[in-house]
Amino acid sequence: MFASTMGRVLLLTADPTITTSVGTGQPDDAGDGGPARATRLYRPSGVAVGSDGSIGSGDTRNLGCDGSPSQADLDTIGTLGARNHPWMDSTTMTTNFEPRTLDTKVPPFEPHPWLRNGHAQTIAGRYLPGPRVRLDATEHEIEADGGDRLVALESVPRSWRAGGPAAVLVHGLAGCARSPYVVRLAARLVRLGVRTVRMNLRGAGTGFGRARGTYHAGKTKDLRRVVEWLARRLPGASIALVGFSLGGNLVLKLAAEAATDPLEGLDSVLAANPPIDLAACSRQLRRPANRIYDRNFVRWLRADVARRHAAFPDLGPADLTQVSTLFDFDDLYVAPRHGFAGAADYYARSGAAPLISRIAVPGLVVHAEDDPFVPADPFRHADFPTGLALELIPSGGHLGYLSRTPWEGDRRWLDSRLAAWLASRWGSTPAVPASIS
Repeated sequence: MFASTMGRVLLLTADPTITTSVGTGQPDDAGDGGPARATRLYRPSGVAVGSDGSIGSGDTRNLGCDGSPSQADLDTIGTLGARNHPWMDSTTMTTNFEPRTLDTKVPPFEPHPWLRNGHAQTIAGRYLPGPRVRLDATEHEIEADGGDRLVALESVPRSWRAGGPAAVLVHGLAGCARSPYVVRLAARLVRLGVRTVRMNLRGAGTGFGRARGTYHAGKTKDLRRVVEWLARRLPGASIALVGFSLGGNLVLKLAAEAATDPLEGLDSVLAANPPIDLAACSRQLRRPANRIYDRNFVRWLRADVARRHAAFPDLGPADLTQVSTLFDFDDLYVAPRHGFAGAADYYARSGAAPLISRIAVPGLVVHAEDDPFVPADPFRHADFPTGLALELIPSGGHLGYLSRTPWEGDRRWLDSRLAAWLASRWGSTPAVPASIS
C-alpha cells in the first residue's frame, strides 16, 4: 500500500516474525493464503553458478528450484550461511505490517568496499544473508500448449482492491519462483500493496513433473499466457512485468511484441541484467575468467535434463556427453527441441536487443558493466525508446548490487531500486489504499 506524498510513498514495515512460509489455502479477495507451513533451508555444499547468478548446491537442489517433493511446499528466503555479518543488516519481512514511508529517490549504487568487482558481487549477492521473508502465497496451475501446465505463486496484500496494481515476476535460467531474488522483491511489492505473481517458467520449480516441455530465452508464449490469465482475473488492473536475467529478456521481448499484439493491462516493464544479446553472452561465458560459471552451469543443466528425461521416458535419450559449454548445450539440446537450426539461430531469434525500440510502455532496465555473464556493449548499441530508462552501472555483478550504505535498512540495492520505481509509477493510483484497512 502506498500513496504519493512529495516523492515519498507509504510503506508497510514488518513485525519481527522470522518464519518463511507458503500458504496452502485457496485465494480470496482479502489475500488470505490459508494455513502456512514453516520452511527449512539447505546450505550449498559446493558452488554451482547458474546464468541467472544463482549459486546452487553441488547436488543440484538449488534451494528448492528442482521441484522435488521434499521441496514442493517450501518458500526460499535470501539468507544463507552465517548470520549477522558486520556489514549486513538484519531485516525481517512478513505479512503483518505497520505503516511508514519509503523514499522513492533511491541513491545511486555504490558497491560495498569488500565487493568491488563483478565476481565478488555476483557470488556475495547469492550467498550472503539478506532480509528474512515471510510471504504467504497461493499456487495456481495455468494451462499451456501440449497438455503442459504452468505454475505460479500469487501473494495478495490484505487490503488490495479491484483495480489495484499487480506485477508478474519472472526468474532467470536455473532459477524458479522461489529463488531468493524473486521472493525478496515480491515481499517488498506486497508491502507496497501490489498483488504479486511469481511465475515458474515451464518445468521450473514446482512446475517440474507438470510439463514435458522446457523454457528458453525467447519463449514469450508462456509468459503471455500468464499475463492473460491474470488480466482475466483482475479486470482493470495495471500489470507490470519484472524479469531477472533470462526472465528480463523475456519480459522485454514480450513488451516489444505487445506493440503489435496487445496485452490487456500491460502497464510497464522492468528488467535486471537481461541477456538481450544471447550470442554476446555465450561468448562472454567462454572467456577464461568466466569459464568456472560456464562449467558449473552446464553441470546443473546436465543433471536437470537427466531428471526430466527420467520423469518423461517418452522424451527419448539425451546424450550430453559432448556438452562442455552453454553454447554446446544450446546447440545440441535447446535448438533442436524448440525448432531452431542451431545455437546461432536460437540466439538471433530470441534476444530482445533488436526489438527494444518497439516497446511502448514505460519501464526500467538495470545492468552492471562488470556482469560476468552479460556484457554491457549490447545495451549501449540498443535503440531504447524514451519511456524505457537504462541504468548502466559500473559495478554490481550479475544480480548482486550489494551497496556500501543501507537504504531503508537493506544493502540489496537492486531490490530497492525496482520497488521504488514501481512505487513512484503507481504512487498516485487512487485504487491503492493509503492506509491499512
